[in-house]
Amino acid sequence: MRHLELTLAATLLLTGIGLLSVTFSPAFDVPTFGGDVGPAFAPRGYLIAWIVLALIILVQARQANPAPLSDYGDMRRLLAVVAIGVATGFAMLWVGFVIAAIPGFFAFAYALGYRRLGVLITLSIAAPLAIWALFTFGFELLLPRSPWFGRL
Repeated sequence: MRHLELTLAATLLLTGIGLLSVTFSPAFDVPTFGGDVGPAFAPRGYLIAWIVLALIILVQARQANPAPLSDYGDMRRLLAVVAIGVATGFAMLWVGFVIAAIPGFFAFAYALGYRRLGVLITLSIAAPLAIWALFTFGFELLLPRSPWFGRL
């Protein structure tokens, strides 16, 4: 199992570094849409997070006494979170970021075991709106829009 983790972590690390290097190619050198950051800003941020997480996994996999597989959690929960992420991503294409992210955030947190409904509902509404506002007004990068509500 340790060899599998090392191989997977190294593959993720090299893939992340390779993809990050591609974002510095001339294909990403396009004029901005009036903002200070170009279209490669968000992918670079995500890829840097990807590389850092891959490094953490690689360091943990190299430990002398790795944790048993049962310590990594429930596979059903992992599959549920992946399914929620994929469904939310596809929903964003059809109904926009905010409308898809609100139930997606709720389902994601609920699948991970958070059960305080009052706080969960509040965060499920506030977090996507805050992320939308940050990207729209802070980074000036438009997220997928809803066909029914204009800027949302």
